Amino acid sequence: MNSHYIKYLGLLPIFVLIQVLILNEILFFTYINPYVYLALIISLPLKTSNWFLLSYAFLIGFLIDLFGGSLGFHSTATVFIAFIKFAISKITIPYSILEDSDEITLNKIGSKSYIMFAFIIVATHSTIIFILEHLQFNVYILAKIIASTLVTLILLLILEIFNRDKK
Repeated sequence: MNSHYIKYLGLLPIFVLIQVLILNEILFFTYINPYVYLALIISLPLKTSNWFLLSYAFLIGFLIDLFGGSLGFHSTATVFIAFIKFAISKITIPYSILEDSDEITLNKIGSKSYIMFAFIIVATHSTIIFILEHLQFNVYILAKIIASTLVTLILLLILEIFNRDKK
């Protein structure tokens, strides 16, 4: 499991830089903002210790908040999805399909399970961020949540396909 910690800590600056320098600067259709850094939290093995998962999620969110100029929105959302990740996996991932140290990937759990798992995580994350940002809920916010969730999910699937072809 220690190799996973090192791998994910090494990937952290890459994903944070991509998010802050590229994706946060490009707003698709003026209000869609994909959050590719969620791939790190989604793919962490389910048997990752809680202290690492929550600390790692907080660190990702904190760095995105720090460099993006937001007020803790990402920290709150990433810690919350890290907290509910195991419960969501119980609903969406077939029982005993993963070993203790297996990462959650499209190949490992299948496309239907991966899409459902990632969709719930990404939709929850987007909902928390946009409601905290605007402190209200209306049709515009709902459209932002849906659009950002779908674009993020598409980018996560593209990342998974590239990772599958690389292996």
